[in-house]
Amino acid sequence: MLGVIIATHGEFGNVLLSTLNMILGDFEGVLSVTLSSEDSRETFMEKMEKGIQEVDPGGKGTLVLVDMLGGTPFNIAVQLAQTRKVEVVTGVNLPMLIKVSSHREETDLKFLAGEVQKATRESIVTSMELFKKQEQT
Repeated sequence: MLGVIIATHGEFGNVLLSTLNMILGDFEGVLSVTLSSEDSRETFMEKMEKGIQEVDPGGKGTLVLVDMLGGTPFNIAVQLAQTRKVEVVTGVNLPMLIKVSSHREETDLKFLAGEVQKATRESIVTSMELFKKQEQT
């Protein structure tokens, strides 16, 4: 089973994971790693390395879901992806986590990352789009 890390600024990742657990129950191999205002880049790197070891002790791969492109969690995760079996997807949200939880048995990390990205894009709609779809049916 692939490991999953939710890497965010502040407590956002903890809240997302708690909400996911409320909806679907607890999951093994999923961890929130938070960047606090006191963390240096090196400290956060250490947190991420420890997190990867915890969620993926067998070395099958880790999907890292970060809150935003270009932020410290993203930059550290991308740096780790250069030397480890890590894929990074930006814009973590609840639909993304639900998709991940239903595909945890995937053994292809790149495939899982692509599926998560696709599902997330499809889950973002405006109310006008929904109204138009309803009118067409």
